[in-house]
Amino acid sequence: MSAAEEQKKREKGKIRKAAHIYKRAFGLMWREAGDYTALLILRWLLIICQPYWGIWFSARLLDEILGNRSLERLVMYTALLLGGNLAVNFIGQFVSVLADHKSYEFGQKQNRIFGKKLMELDYSVLEEERIHMLWKRVVRETFNDGKNLQSLSQCLPILLGSLAGVGLSVAMVWEFLVQMREYGILTFFFALLVILGIWVSGKCGAALNRTWLECNRSISENCVQRDGYLDYFNDYERGKEIRIYQLGKLMIDRLMATHHFNDRALDRRSVKGIPYGVISGFAEEVTVALTYCLTGLGALMGKITLGGMTQYTRSIENLIQNLRRGWQQIVTLWFDVDYLERYFEFLDTPSQMQRGCLPVEKRVDGEYKIVFDHVSFRYPGSDTYALKDVNLEFRVGEKMAVVGMNGSGKSTFIKLLCRLYDPTEGIITMNGIDIRRYDYQEYLSLFSVVFQDFRLFSFTLGENVAVAESYREEAVRDALRKAGMEEFLENHGNSLATVLYRDFDKDGVEVSGGEAQKIALARAVCKGAPFVLLDEPTAALDPKAEYEIYKRFNDLVADRTTVYISHRMSSCRFCGDIAVFHEGRVVQRGSHESLMEETDGKYYELWTAQAQYYGTSFS
Repeated sequence: MSAAEEQKKREKGKIRKAAHIYKRAFGLMWREAGDYTALLILRWLLIICQPYWGIWFSARLLDEILGNRSLERLVMYTALLLGGNLAVNFIGQFVSVLADHKSYEFGQKQNRIFGKKLMELDYSVLEEERIHMLWKRVVRETFNDGKNLQSLSQCLPILLGSLAGVGLSVAMVWEFLVQMREYGILTFFFALLVILGIWVSGKCGAALNRTWLECNRSISENCVQRDGYLDYFNDYERGKEIRIYQLGKLMIDRLMATHHFNDRALDRRSVKGIPYGVISGFAEEVTVALTYCLTGLGALMGKITLGGMTQYTRSIENLIQNLRRGWQQIVTLWFDVDYLERYFEFLDTPSQMQRGCLPVEKRVDGEYKIVFDHVSFRYPGSDTYALKDVNLEFRVGEKMAVVGMNGSGKSTFIKLLCRLYDPTEGIITMNGIDIRRYDYQEYLSLFSVVFQDFRLFSFTLGENVAVAESYREEAVRDALRKAGMEEFLENHGNSLATVLYRDFDKDGVEVSGGEAQKIALARAVCKGAPFVLLDEPTAALDPKAEYEIYKRFNDLVADRTTVYISHRMSSCRFCGDIAVFHEGRVVQRGSHESLMEETDGKYYELWTAQAQYYGTSFS
């Protein structure tokens, strides 16, 4: 196969792909907002067609003024001209108001589609580098660059309106072409020049649009990186490191490099676009001039009236504009195929985790037994096992401490337990049933978790703890009291309506790391789930606050199963069961006393290594 044939095959393939993507895009758009799409089509048909009403009746009115001057006809043409324009304007304004209202609804629907997909995606999938970058790119193009289904809903109506305008223009000048055909070669020559001028104007206009779109695409790719640097500047928590380590110049240089890239792209766009713009404008003016010459010749020869001359010249001007506008929409749609392909790739990203349908058994006795049966796990894209052949079991009411060095697999164990990931090998069962067979949301409802990198939100204190807009205040206050937040409440008027942080409220309260950790603990307690998973829950607390948490720990978690992860060995003394992780395996399990008797074991090594820094023995 020759290179030309190969290129032709690729172009056909891209056309087929574009047709398939737009069939789906417009199908989705019609299904979600068919009435909005219909209103847009009607609005653009009115916008495009209205001038032709004025052209037609203006020509009739002019001919009547220069001809018979029939009062009846003059009144009729004037009434139709003004009344028609008034009616079309009124209908157009009414349709525009309805379309603008529906535009908001359609935008909300699109946001809901995108947000729902984001929430439904497995955490493990979203954490993959390829999917993460795809998500950032689609977010940038959808919400910042305006390349979304709502913008695409504009292209189709404009294109249909432009085609309608082209048809009306041809209909308006057809009589003139028929009348001038007797002049043969002269008419053909002029018509050929006019067609050539229209083609050049449209072609250059489309090329100018293509230049802008190519530039915008490269800028959009670069802006993903620029937005990352802007996030550093906007996150005041990072400001400490930036100042202490004097990273300001480096950060500004990196940010300005992205701006310089955009500036150079815009400069190239302007330079490259100038010739297209000049040629397009020149071709349009020449075409209009030729039209005037041709219609003027026809008027001089008595073939057309002065009103007809006005009708034909203005119709050809509109023909040029509609052809250029329609061509630009085709170019835009062609370029937006890449965006839509990414958009649908994100929407089509499958959830890899098995979604079961079994309801979680609501046991009166609260007996839930979870077993890790030869569980191994590798993170996506990694060949190294984070967990290897882990066997563990525990029941409701038990309190287990998980200890080990950094990277030993403790946090991974928590992620598997609450199904943020599924095992690579082995199974996890609850009451003898593989947890993958349970309804995912029902299974998640069994767990309250305080992650090591937990997050609070810029909502009210009560909403952060209850994770809901409406809640029982007494339950929230009780959870805050158990977490040691009585003083915070007293200092802020005992109000659960206190807004945290100033992201959305200038009167928001900035909480310390220790206060945030207590609120996160209260959130876990307030949920009332039978399993409580705590990953370094007191890392940000001072020794006194940590002691208070430990002292009331049983009151805090009541009779619920608790898995407690900590690097501080002394903080595990209140747990009767301790599992020691090392290099992804469970190497020891038992009480503090029994593990300390194994002087050659990992627990004894970790305990004594920490004890020496305190100048005394913890035991």
